[in-house]
Amino acid sequence: MDDNNIYRTLFFEESDDHLQQLNDNVLALENDPSNLDLLNEIFRSAHTLKGMAATMGYDVMTELTHKMENILEEFKSGAIQITSDYVSLIFSCLDRLSTLVEDLREDKELRREQIADLLAELETVEGQTAATMQETVADEESRTSEELNNTFESLEESDLFVIEQAIEGAHNAYSIGIRLDADSMLKGPRVFLIMEKLEQEGDILHTEPAAEILEEGAFETDFHLIYLTKNAIEDVQANIESNSEIDRILVEPFDQTKHLEKVQTLEEIAVEALVAETNEKVTKTPQYSNNQNNQSIRVDLSRLDLFLNLVSELVVYRNQLEDVSNRENINEIKDSLEQVSRLTSELQDLVLKIRMQQVNVVFSRFPRMVRDLSNELGKEIDLIITGEETELDKTVVSELSDPLVHLLRNSIDHGIEQPANRIKIGKEAKGTIRLTAFQEGNQVIITIEDDGKGLNPEILKASAEKKGISTSHLSDEEIQRLIFHPGFSTAKEVTNVSGRGVGMDAVQSKILSLGGTIELKSTVDVGTIFTIRLPLTLSIIDALMVQVADDTFAVPLDVVERVVRIKEEEIVKTLNQEVYEFQGNMIPVLRTNEMLAINDKNMDKYYGIIVNIDQKDYAILADHLIGQQEVVIKKIDSMLQQTRKYQGATILGDGSIALILDVNAICSDQRSL
Repeated sequence: MDDNNIYRTLFFEESDDHLQQLNDNVLALENDPSNLDLLNEIFRSAHTLKGMAATMGYDVMTELTHKMENILEEFKSGAIQITSDYVSLIFSCLDRLSTLVEDLREDKELRREQIADLLAELETVEGQTAATMQETVADEESRTSEELNNTFESLEESDLFVIEQAIEGAHNAYSIGIRLDADSMLKGPRVFLIMEKLEQEGDILHTEPAAEILEEGAFETDFHLIYLTKNAIEDVQANIESNSEIDRILVEPFDQTKHLEKVQTLEEIAVEALVAETNEKVTKTPQYSNNQNNQSIRVDLSRLDLFLNLVSELVVYRNQLEDVSNRENINEIKDSLEQVSRLTSELQDLVLKIRMQQVNVVFSRFPRMVRDLSNELGKEIDLIITGEETELDKTVVSELSDPLVHLLRNSIDHGIEQPANRIKIGKEAKGTIRLTAFQEGNQVIITIEDDGKGLNPEILKASAEKKGISTSHLSDEEIQRLIFHPGFSTAKEVTNVSGRGVGMDAVQSKILSLGGTIELKSTVDVGTIFTIRLPLTLSIIDALMVQVADDTFAVPLDVVERVVRIKEEEIVKTLNQEVYEFQGNMIPVLRTNEMLAINDKNMDKYYGIIVNIDQKDYAILADHLIGQQEVVIKKIDSMLQQTRKYQGATILGDGSIALILDVNAICSDQRSL
């Protein structure tokens, strides 16, 4: 296998990060063209991306990035003014680079024809100016003129002995100093490839810094080798120079006398520094200490899933032990069991935190999308994002992209009016979309709000009747919610943005599948707000355990408002449902025994579980109240899922299985009756 394949996964991860960063920064640069720091950061990211592609041997990607880098350099020199057209060209390059990366993921061979059109455009832009790269060349010459020495500080006597033996055996011993480009972001892999090529022709006896530090890339730009080989010095130099992202190299025969003189001088300097430090009584922190803070590693999601499954099993068996202890009254194990319970809870909290991911992973894609679509539709739109640091379970975050894209595209196309139309009704020409995320208890709330034309119930009603959807006895709010009906659309023509009659029903379906809800509030000529409520995690939840007849069920605690006692005579039957008076309002009653087809017997008294779904209260009846418990959600058969009554199942302490009620779906179905 090609050595480069070892780093393919790392290359893809780093490329994704750099491409996203470039998209974000180029978008910011369009709004602030004079920001030189931002432009330098963009240039560094592009340069790093080019170096990574060159390292892996992806010439097509390298060529496109290099040409794009030339335009960025002319931005820096002032030879080209930053305009929307040039920014769009850079965005086209970034989009094409993303396509190339995806092709590489699928093991497709890249062809130069894939970038020919963009190369032509970039070369045309370059030809429009006589700007040169003198400043860049001067910087490079200045940096390469700095001294690169071959001093070894930790060479041991045993190493010197090996060098002597090698020389006597007709080998050459070289001191090698290598300086990587200051912008290199893959220093560890870069060093590996350099050393791999050298070891094909000889042996590396000693490195400074140590091999472990080099592999981690935890050094600045310079590193040094003692290299034993039969090759001539010119061949060694050529070998090293065949690698990319190298600023300068220094190869010279190892001189033991010179080495010992340098070591002695360094020791004298070190002693003087130590004396001075002692006299001043100053304690200095090692330079590497800061690198030990905030360290992170990438972990495959499947491993986190396995970790969570194991912790979930631990929670189940902990519950079983507690149940046995309570039933048998085994005092001898209570203290130990309490410690096991505490540790299990801490481990559970830890694994859930490990799985958490900021919603910014998804949100960061939207500024570019809004910019492109607003330009396409001839609209002026500001996207304001707040709360992007809010965290959700990684699985939930990964599923959020599609529904949020649908909602944003809907706001851009249907919500925000054309500038001229906004001015006519007294609005500013530029519309605003606000994307907000925040945590509220055990839920994360995401809102998409626009100041557009809103949803007109009269237009929606007419569209519904054309499709044969009955709107009699529906309130304006209920008519507005028809946009979630499958195949419902009011667009007069199909565009690249919307109008195909699909999307909003898929949004609702996806949110419900994640255990969440979506609410809608819209006012004509004022705007529309979509509110999404999602659980923090999909694996372990707090639940209220209830009993219906002889069966036990779990109700997710995050939707429970309170529990009340309800007498049979307090339940009022209306034309199409039963209701109960709660806090001055008549709320729907759901008889769990009938809904789950357990029995049709009525009791004198019930426990009414008051839940709030889509800002509306419901009373779910239960025969007995068991109490609150932490439960692990287990998947159930797809046939059982289609009944839209169960979110999953859990194993109780006594080993029995309890179904977890899907309160959102149950109440949603009740509302549609």
